[in-house]
Amino acid sequence: MRNALLCMLGFFYVTKEPTTLTSDAMFIRDPASIKPTVIQQPNWSLMFRGEKVTLKCEIIGGGSEWMYLWKELDLLYPPKSSEYMTPPPYSNKYSCSGEENNRQTQWSDNFSLNVSLNNPRAKLTASDTIIPAGGSVTLTCSDLGEGWKIYWFRQDPDQPIRINKTNGVFIVSDGGVYSCRGGRGDPVFYTENSTEVIIHEIGKLVPFLFVPPSWLRPGASVTLSCKIKPPDAGWRFYWYKAVPHSSKWYEQVYSHELLPGSTSGTEQNSFIVNGPTLTAGFVCRAGRGEPADYTDYSEPKVVWSADPRPAASLSVIPDRVQHFIFDFVSLSCEGNSAEWRVRRFTKTGDLSDCSKWGRISGSTCVIVIDQNHTGVYWCEPGTGEFSNAVNITARYDDSAPLLLSPAQPVTVGDPVTLSCRDKKQQLLSNVFFYHNDKLLDSGSRGELKISAVTKSDEGFYKCQHSGKDSPRSWMSVRVSVPSPVSSSFPLTLIVALVSGVLLIIFLLFLWCYKQYKDLIINRLSQPERINPASATNYEVTQNDGSAYSSLLHGDQSLYETIKFSTASGNTERIRHPSEDSDYANIDPGKNDPTATDSE
Repeated sequence: MRNALLCMLGFFYVTKEPTTLTSDAMFIRDPASIKPTVIQQPNWSLMFRGEKVTLKCEIIGGGSEWMYLWKELDLLYPPKSSEYMTPPPYSNKYSCSGEENNRQTQWSDNFSLNVSLNNPRAKLTASDTIIPAGGSVTLTCSDLGEGWKIYWFRQDPDQPIRINKTNGVFIVSDGGVYSCRGGRGDPVFYTENSTEVIIHEIGKLVPFLFVPPSWLRPGASVTLSCKIKPPDAGWRFYWYKAVPHSSKWYEQVYSHELLPGSTSGTEQNSFIVNGPTLTAGFVCRAGRGEPADYTDYSEPKVVWSADPRPAASLSVIPDRVQHFIFDFVSLSCEGNSAEWRVRRFTKTGDLSDCSKWGRISGSTCVIVIDQNHTGVYWCEPGTGEFSNAVNITARYDDSAPLLLSPAQPVTVGDPVTLSCRDKKQQLLSNVFFYHNDKLLDSGSRGELKISAVTKSDEGFYKCQHSGKDSPRSWMSVRVSVPSPVSSSFPLTLIVALVSGVLLIIFLLFLWCYKQYKDLIINRLSQPERINPASATNYEVTQNDGSAYSSLLHGDQSLYETIKFSTASGNTERIRHPSEDSDYANIDPGKNDPTATDSE
């Protein structure tokens, strides 16, 4: 509009005085020779929404009292005395011009301002997530572009631990949670924080050991699983038996015995323990490298065996699994030990002993039930063994029913009664019983009777009354094992019978041997008389079968040759064995007057 008006004024001026042209008329008709330049400060190729950017209109030559005109595409801004402007936070094209004493420069070329609407985010990578013993790992924060400084964080994202102005590389030897971000400009514009990277020191890594949740039959195998984060390749897993020590609760209470077959570790993170007959504790750890760097040991996990005769026993009063909040429960250890520790493992993974959550009196731990007491309890004597285990479930809803089930494992063939009761221990009616979430029975009285328990009866039980469920309780069933006295009696009887039979056979052999020996002696002492008339009709040699050899167990035969010769008409002298024979001194000639001495 303003330019149009100037044009109109110039037209009328020329019409009035056609032969005279003033300088004003010349300015309107001829464009100025000066062309400004738009400069971005800071001069970064890509800006981000929220960053401060300034555009400068630079005019070279001319006067010094310029008024500056800015144009955003076709939008013209009012004149201003400053050569700087702050553009809106989005991409666009800008140009500028200068005006002085009604003289205007040319418009500059369009300048493109590039603004990203997406906030930048740093990217953090690590050469490894596990620091070896005495080693380090390298962290790299991605190159964000022009003008960025890198800010590093460990644990606390509001407190930078280092500023790296160059290449964004940080070498660390301490474990922790690391992140980074970039910053540039004044005031500083920050990128979003990178994704956190957890760097572990290998000696502080704690693996997690998983064991089956149920009680095992004595001698049944058990599979252990060891899990570790991060699950990098190259781990070897080592498996140990955890042996309780008779130490205070605040001291190390387990020693670790390497299991057979685990000396060199296993590539698989699972391990089968064959045939444990007693309740035992286990731990695992992992290692990698050569020589190996090891993680810490896992928390010990106990595999309970349904052994009817554990070295130590834990009894619960009252004898049931489920208890209401504020109930008093007494846990007592029994066995041949002067020192005891009652321990528990809760559903939250807490492993601790009575000194932290109960009152100790000798070998008894008394607790007041609260919602944190749900877990598995057992005793550890000073002899390095484990007792049977007992489940305890805390019930804090007084209006819900309570399932009364045995805390101790029951034996196959025994009768068992499960009952459903209220807070006052009164038997409820119209109750539904469930085994492993499968409906079993309902009755007018809140009892479920099993006349003879079988292994298939093992599992989780609960009862339901008026639409409310009791907590589930695990009932363990063990196979009956004969007592040591009864089990040794048949073995003793069998051994005695076999020994008696062998003795009889040996005596018969001696008797037969004596009878046979007497027979031989009699024949030697009374040789057969041969009729000379018929001597030519008989000849006894070894080939005729009249030779007796190898009658004893020794290498020397008792009689090697017995031969009657007919060539001379006389009986050939009997050749006896060597002098160490039983019968070396017997001379049959002394008893037989017809015998001839050929010597």
